[in-house]
Amino acid sequence: MTVTRSVEIQDQLPLLREVVGHHRPVPFILTREMFGGLPIELAGAEISALVDRPVAETHVHSVPEIYLLFAPNPGDAEISVEVEDEEFLLTAPAALYVPAGKRHRFVTRRAVPGSFCFGLFVHSPERGEKEER
Repeated sequence: MTVTRSVEIQDQLPLLREVVGHHRPVPFILTREMFGGLPIELAGAEISALVDRPVAETHVHSVPEIYLLFAPNPGDAEISVEVEDEEFLLTAPAALYVPAGKRHRFVTRRAVPGSFCFGLFVHSPERGEKEER
């Protein structure tokens, strides 16, 4: 049996995309169009310059989103995440799942340089969901 492997490189990252509710285009690291089609998208950036500066109004996505918070050392970054009318405080490293259709946003509360917040969008074609983020 012969196995061949194709390698694809994406080196023009991040890709800036408009996302509903966000004040500016969002930097994406992975999109659905990459690598022959992906069931996920990954957006995010370094957040140390965003303390107490929301990057979006509360908004809704047609797909679930998982917030991923990382920092150089445990405890070096905190974000508050509003989901509907409830607020959650995350301290790095942490993850929070936002179900599809729920109003949400995050605000950086504390972050040293080298702290990142990512949003992982989880697509499911069998649900017939829209392409919007």
